[in-house]
Amino acid sequence: MSDDAIPAGLGVRGSRLWVEITGLHDLDPAQSVVLEEACRSADRLDELDSIIAGRGVLNLMRFRLRELDADDDSRLVSVEVRFDSALGEARQQQTVFKQLLAALRLPDAASGRKPQQRGGARGAYKPTGATGAKVSSLDRARAKREA
Repeated sequence: MSDDAIPAGLGVRGSRLWVEITGLHDLDPAQSVVLEEACRSADRLDELDSIIAGRGVLNLMRFRLRELDADDDSRLVSVEVRFDSALGEARQQQTVFKQLLAALRLPDAASGRKPQQRGGARGAYKPTGATGAKVSSLDRARAKREA
């Protein structure tokens, strides 16, 4: 894919990730959707990192409030805006980012092999044995002793 196929709204890191992956791999439509979400997640991680480092959204916004007295005199009031959960949100975004990249199942650059495919949520395993009943080691020992 070419650079002009970059989805709208992606930031610097997300656009770079899009270009790098689409330049190396032909993606099906489902993989393209997953990649777009991974790119958005990468951009969110950059913004969260900026907030944690004190360079993010707060530096772009300036808060000035004037408190009016009864005499129409005004004075500046400082306002503190805090992002207490930015670090926790960054950890969650990192997990989502990792899962989205793994969901793409892109082939290994060295071997060309794709990662193992998991077939959805894991459920109960099929019972083994002729009767389908679960046999414990104690039951096997008793059967052996009786034989």
